[in-house]
Amino acid sequence: MSGIKFALPNLRLMLVLLIAISVIAATPLLAQDESRILVAGTVISGELGPESTAATYIFDAGADSVASLELRNLSGGALALQLSDINGNTIASAPAGDSVVALGDVSLASGGRYFVFVYFAPGAGAQETSFDLSFDLSTGAPAAAEAVAVAEPDLILLGAGIDVQLSWSGAADLNLEVRGPTGQSLHWNSRATADGGVFGFDANGLCQVISSDPVETATWQPGFLPTGSYEVIIYYKEVCDSVTGAVPFRLDVSVDGLPSGSMANVLAPGAQGQENVYVSRFVISGDGSAILSAGGPNPSTSLTFPPSSYDRASESPTPIARDVSVLGNISNDQPFVTYSFSAAAGEVISVEMLAVGPNLDTLLQILDPAGRVVHVNDDVGAGQTDSRIANVQLLSGGSYTIIATRYAMDYGGTQGSYQLTLSGAGSDAASPISGLNLPPGDIQVSLLWSTGADLQLLVRDPIGESVFDDNPFSASGGILYLAGNVNCIPAATDAPASYIYWPPGRMRPGTYEVEVWYQNSCSDLPPPVDFTLLIEVGGVMVADARQFPQQGQRYVTNFTIQPLGAAEAGEGGFIDAGSASLAYQQEALGAPAIERGSSVTGTITAENTFDVYSFNGAAGQTVSISMAAVSQTLDTNLYLISPSGTEVAANDDGDPVQLGASGRTTDSLISGYVLAENGPYTIIATRYANQYGGTIGVYQLTLNQN
Repeated sequence: MSGIKFALPNLRLMLVLLIAISVIAATPLLAQDESRILVAGTVISGELGPESTAATYIFDAGADSVASLELRNLSGGALALQLSDINGNTIASAPAGDSVVALGDVSLASGGRYFVFVYFAPGAGAQETSFDLSFDLSTGAPAAAEAVAVAEPDLILLGAGIDVQLSWSGAADLNLEVRGPTGQSLHWNSRATADGGVFGFDANGLCQVISSDPVETATWQPGFLPTGSYEVIIYYKEVCDSVTGAVPFRLDVSVDGLPSGSMANVLAPGAQGQENVYVSRFVISGDGSAILSAGGPNPSTSLTFPPSSYDRASESPTPIARDVSVLGNISNDQPFVTYSFSAAAGEVISVEMLAVGPNLDTLLQILDPAGRVVHVNDDVGAGQTDSRIANVQLLSGGSYTIIATRYAMDYGGTQGSYQLTLSGAGSDAASPISGLNLPPGDIQVSLLWSTGADLQLLVRDPIGESVFDDNPFSASGGILYLAGNVNCIPAATDAPASYIYWPPGRMRPGTYEVEVWYQNSCSDLPPPVDFTLLIEVGGVMVADARQFPQQGQRYVTNFTIQPLGAAEAGEGGFIDAGSASLAYQQEALGAPAIERGSSVTGTITAENTFDVYSFNGAAGQTVSISMAAVSQTLDTNLYLISPSGTEVAANDDGDPVQLGASGRTTDSLISGYVLAENGPYTIIATRYANQYGGTIGVYQLTLNQN
């Protein structure tokens, strides 16, 4: 942990810190140092709950000793048991059980200190439970005793306590949350912590009483307080009037009466019904000094990208075997750890990341062989911060990467050890759509989500006809069978789903375009939306994408079916970035020139998704640029880039009146644009959704000066 100075190896420091934190957060029964020491032939009692989800114990043993442990669960919640050495290596682990789990006759080859972890099993829920842990040790000379009072180095007497203050300007409801090293939080709905933390007034709460100078505070009373990393989360909850948008805010932190840092920034409201989030942290060192880091934004869409400090080219992930749990550590100095494994196309795997310490809020990502995040999980369930990616099918063979990290990744502030396990398909590995009794098809496109929001699924076939809720049938055989939450009418199924399919015998070769449009939240305060998009062709899964859209966003991808039936998925992404999603800059350096009053032709294909042209312009000149499809399904799209590299004009579908009777309604026209700069301008000729789209064909591009 940054700022704490001990002459110990990093991993050992982590474990010592873990024990210290557990002591701080424990119940009165466990608050004595001796209650953490396992004595052979005795039974020790403990409790776990939402505020203390794991307990750590220690014992010393000589070389060639044999240890036995039995964990008896006395009340609710499946518990698991793990034994590790001083270096963090797992010696033995017992699978979760509701009543009794045991580790019998475990050989300890080396003498020294050992650690025993008791924790809730993944998915079991952090409910209140009590347990008895019995311990026995035989043979081998005892290891030399070491000091056991490990809690004291992690506590420091702060005569003026800790003060965190958030202030902002504007009629908006911002919320402050501070998560301490013990895993306890202060926020509007958690007003106090066991170590003396107190939350102040909920300023502008629910927009009921609007303050002109809103301030929220989280304070810890003077006394012995934990050193370590404190995470600060700022939520833009909602706008309180019709004119307020982004608001400036200021965060001030003082520790023991001394300023520890200030930060000023601007936070914009999230999409309707969603919170925008800013995350930072401050670290209190062993001498009482503290430093506030700058932090940064953490929108829900950040889950689909690796940590900003991740560099695929330089990363050397550790190989991980299936069904073998490994221990690791997340800290501010090491916010993520990477692992690699090889898999065959179509293989089903599961990965779980269990926080052993009380502070770490885990986050899991899986990157495919191309380096794209294809699966992600933050919280395995409501009220839980462990992570699990369960029973996902890998679409291509090769080397995959697991990123074990934390909430807010580089910006986050939670730390601690974790247990990571890679396994095969579990007992619940059935397809997520298997319970919907859907008709089979040669092509099956399924959209699944879990909120009341209206998400529209659309599939455009190789002849250019679209299947969606306004056009449920296509001439090529496509059928819209399910449309979840359409027009905000709740779905009949337990969770909303949309399903478009082509019945057996109706599969047509060509390129298909798939679009998911987040149309309406359908509620004042819905939870954030995430969806899973599944595409199967001929019984083979070709795409499995999980995304986190903001309201109004459109996610587009495509897939191509070859004449013999083999299918391949194309690239997918959100299309609101405009020309920024296209890597056109290098091509623009040598782009062919187009003269005013002349036309050129080109072809958009799956391999050539855009063309670039240039012309010299002068400030004050007026130009018009048209792009008309000549053949096939091409849905054109145009961008104009200024000499300074800025996108200054764009058009997807032009005005039908200006396009004329011979034009398609999907042709593009930038009409009467007045140039503002002198120099070379760049024209990008592409298609709807740019590289993510699925339409192809020949086009004619014309540049005119008015």
